[in-house]
Amino acid sequence: MPKLRYSVIIFFVWVSCSLKEESVSFDSSLSLIFSTDTVSFDTLLSERRSSTKRLTVYNPNEEAIQISSIRVGRRQNSDYSAIINCRASNQVNKETLNGGDSLLILVEVNISERDRNQPYLVKDSIVFNWNTNEADIKLVSIGQDATEVDGTTICDETWTNQRPYIISDTVFVSPNCQLTIEEGASIYFENDAALFIQGSLSAIGDSAEHIVFRGARFDGIYDQVPGQWNGIYFLEGSTNNQIAFAEIFNGQIGLRVGTPDDDDIPDITVQNTEIYNMSVAGILAFTSDISATNTLIYNCGNYLVGGFAGGNYDFTHCTFSNEPALFVQDEPTVQFSDNIVISEDELLVEDLSLELINTIVWGSNDEELLINNGGGANVTAILSQNIIRSSQELDDNFVSQEFNFPGFKNALSNDYSLDTLAFAKDKGADAGIDIDIRGFPRDELPDIGSYERIEKQ
Repeated sequence: MPKLRYSVIIFFVWVSCSLKEESVSFDSSLSLIFSTDTVSFDTLLSERRSSTKRLTVYNPNEEAIQISSIRVGRRQNSDYSAIINCRASNQVNKETLNGGDSLLILVEVNISERDRNQPYLVKDSIVFNWNTNEADIKLVSIGQDATEVDGTTICDETWTNQRPYIISDTVFVSPNCQLTIEEGASIYFENDAALFIQGSLSAIGDSAEHIVFRGARFDGIYDQVPGQWNGIYFLEGSTNNQIAFAEIFNGQIGLRVGTPDDDDIPDITVQNTEIYNMSVAGILAFTSDISATNTLIYNCGNYLVGGFAGGNYDFTHCTFSNEPALFVQDEPTVQFSDNIVISEDELLVEDLSLELINTIVWGSNDEELLINNGGGANVTAILSQNIIRSSQELDDNFVSQEFNFPGFKNALSNDYSLDTLAFAKDKGADAGIDIDIRGFPRDELPDIGSYERIEKQ
């Protein structure tokens, strides 16, 4: 008999709780709370699905509420799509939300192309109706149409700044052909896509309109993630390449140069350019001729700059820094060598010539610069008025192990311009470079590195 009494009590408690949970109030004074009043997305390329954003709906009341409808405003005609309480639908009716409970809605957007050159606003809303109440959560994003470039071979083309270009595979510039990229143009690369150049590249921006090479994802964390695309490759036979006022980031290798020849004329010149967030290297070169001025390279996996198997390299007023960095690297991040290992018992060896003038070589390792002459070739290195993270004595250079010895304004925020008390101020030699990386004039006592600090009068 006692067992029966306890069973009856448990049954009535269960019924009581169940009825309370299922008791729905239609009182119009009952409110809902939303985690945000606007679900916004970053700029998105048309015809590409975004990452997922979350919207949470809370019922702060003791009573349950029946939400008579939850709908995306334009329903099936909307660029936005929703998953409402685990159901993929742009409209759900009669959704009961118990007191003190919450409801999760996942929102994505896939913007249909509008055939416009300029970015455009894409709006909609999620509308909630309950107990004669209505709430409207705004959905907002910026769309951008683009020109698609599939894996193809091109010759003597000009890419303008009217719309971004999306490279989805490998684009090859043929020998004796030129790809010209106008100032202000944006080149976006899909996963593992690359630009291969056996002819020449002319990508010359200006201080107001940089040329951008980057991955094709903008939303969420992707804006700062390395390794999203392959790189820009300069192949044997490629000459007369110019890059100026450009930004190259979030790939594997910024510039991969393999242009061996019998002269020391630069096959690529780089000016007023930033290369960063590369999972392998900023510049990786083999038996090549490169000249770079006012160039900033930071946060790269293996090398900020690597020049192997000889070559001719000239870096003036550059800043190379891997502190701070996303990557752990035990070896110097700026390396030059007269050789490279081809196989277990074979080296490729060529003469090496290096000029490093008014340049900052910095990072978290005790030694950040390595010049290797292990191949026995002729190695010439001219180093003058540089700031180098090193414990060695280097004539005509400034070496230190001190934290932020160059005097970066805020390296943690990737601001490698110089602070007011920076050691690099006024320590450079006159190298005939009249402007800094931003296009600002250098004074009669130039600063070391890519930035010139001009104190306000």
